[in-house]
Amino acid sequence: MTDKRKDRERNPEAPEKAAAEQEAKGSVHEAIGKLIGDDAARDHGRAEKRAGALAAAEAKQSPRR
Repeated sequence: MTDKRKDRERNPEAPEKAAAEQEAKGSVHEAIGKLIGDDAARDHGRAEKRAGALAAAEAKQSPRR
């Protein structure tokens, strides 16, 4: 069994929590990039925020819960 599967069995909300954390982390990176004027950091934050949102949507639709 993989670690992700074990986590899901112990806590079915683990994927949603991880996705929310990734989205929040992306928001922080984006804000810091804007604050310091670093376009690369801002773009990295946006990408991470989008990835977190996608993961959250997939976790909500997952029938394996």
